[in-house]
Amino acid sequence: MQFSMATNWDPQLIDRLKGSDVTSLYGQIWGDPLGGGRMLLFIPKIDRNAAADFIKQAAQQRIQFNYLANAACLDNEEFTRNGYRKIREHLDWIAVSGASMVTVTLPFLVQIIKHHYPQLKVCASSFARIQTVEAARYWEELGADKLILPELVSRDFKTLEIIRSAVKCELELIANHSCLYYCPLDLHHRNLVSHASQYGHPSGGFAADICKLSCQRMKLADPAELIRCRWIRPEDVGVYEAIGIDCLKLVERFRETDSLMRIWDAYRQRRYDGNLADLLTLPQKSAYMAPNMELLNRPDLLNTEKMEAIVSVLKEPFTNRVFIDNNQLDGFLAYFKTVDCSHTDCRQCGYCQRIARKAVVMDPDWQKDMIQRFDKAIDLLTHGGLADYPD
Repeated sequence: MQFSMATNWDPQLIDRLKGSDVTSLYGQIWGDPLGGGRMLLFIPKIDRNAAADFIKQAAQQRIQFNYLANAACLDNEEFTRNGYRKIREHLDWIAVSGASMVTVTLPFLVQIIKHHYPQLKVCASSFARIQTVEAARYWEELGADKLILPELVSRDFKTLEIIRSAVKCELELIANHSCLYYCPLDLHHRNLVSHASQYGHPSGGFAADICKLSCQRMKLADPAELIRCRWIRPEDVGVYEAIGIDCLKLVERFRETDSLMRIWDAYRQRRYDGNLADLLTLPQKSAYMAPNMELLNRPDLLNTEKMEAIVSVLKEPFTNRVFIDNNQLDGFLAYFKTVDCSHTDCRQCGYCQRIARKAVVMDPDWQKDMIQRFDKAIDLLTHGGLADYPD
């Protein structure tokens, strides 16, 4: 199994990955004109020159670089004079930066890259939501060299097997995310983060992430949601290797180096004894780099005191009060080989509820308090409080 790891642009990360099974790093610069899957709030401030130096250092350790240009929306500017020029100028830089691959969400970018930059490989982002054979073949025939399949198919073994048999390109799955299964906020969130990551966008990098607020609240209200999330345990890497999955993607780009290495070490050893939440994309103390908070300090747009209240809710560490006992999950994946979750009512099935009662421990007082805090934060957005609009 190969591994693709997020980069926080820390040169020590390259040194610590020397000789590992991490074959590629992926990331995006601060001030990227095309944008991608994380807001500017969470992108380390690195410019093109420093990024190119980092990419070359990685290449010296035989670690390739996958540059992210995977925004889900370009504001319909992509075919205008200014918009198309912006795309080509940025791809010109990527082509000489030392990157070997570009991840995209929009199919027409594959065509641009394959025609004008044949030296670059193309990866279809998980944002493209490739979850059928027809979609996989479309992207492969378009020229994609790798497909990152969406999180929701990670335990749909029938779909994984038929896609694997239908295409020859590489297949990748995200290992340690904590996105809701069939998330109802998915489309909104992809567009929200895309625009909030595009330097020069009218939003100025600002976004009040109601999707994240709603998502985290749902996990607190129903701990079974933490089990329904389609993460892959380190112990189950071999299951996906046997299917023919080529690579697992390890997130996040704004984690500290020690945190990234802890994740890598668990998947390298294919074993983690402890709180599985430590490996997932849940709020944790000391695991993440400081966000670029000036992007939210916008008195011209909103009530900054109320924005601070919302941020404090999102920053509350989960792993201090939420414990997912990974040792209680041995063998739990086998059930998903016998059930078609996409055509099953979760409430009637009840499997993830039963697993959660066994494996998830949550401080009940903290849980109750946090649900109330999330509700107040969501109300600030939906009822106009953040915008100083009378209810």
